[in-house]
Amino acid sequence: MDKTELNKLRLELEEEIEALGYQTLRYSLFNPEKEYREEWQWRIDYENGKYFIYGLADRASILGRKFECDNFLVAKSEFINRLEYMVRSNRRRIENDEFPNYSSPLWNKQ
Repeated sequence: MDKTELNKLRLELEEEIEALGYQTLRYSLFNPEKEYREEWQWRIDYENGKYFIYGLADRASILGRKFECDNFLVAKSEFINRLEYMVRSNRRRIENDEFPNYSSPLWNKQ
């Protein structure tokens, strides 16, 4: 897949993220695997005809296993689901008087 097509897919994901109001989350869309890494970031990468979705934990280490597929719509759905999970889990942490993974207006107490 060429750069133009990846940029088109990135734009589609950015529009979905914006529609959900998730711009303050930590995520990376089709950036090189070794670049733009943050703690508690969700990533979607593309390599050799496959999409990879995975999260980073503290010290930006890989969290669990990478989800792998060759269909963009499936990858997009999985990626958005993981962003939604990040919001829900951190809201739950706040409700339980625990510290969130990081600060975000999506779950910080008002």
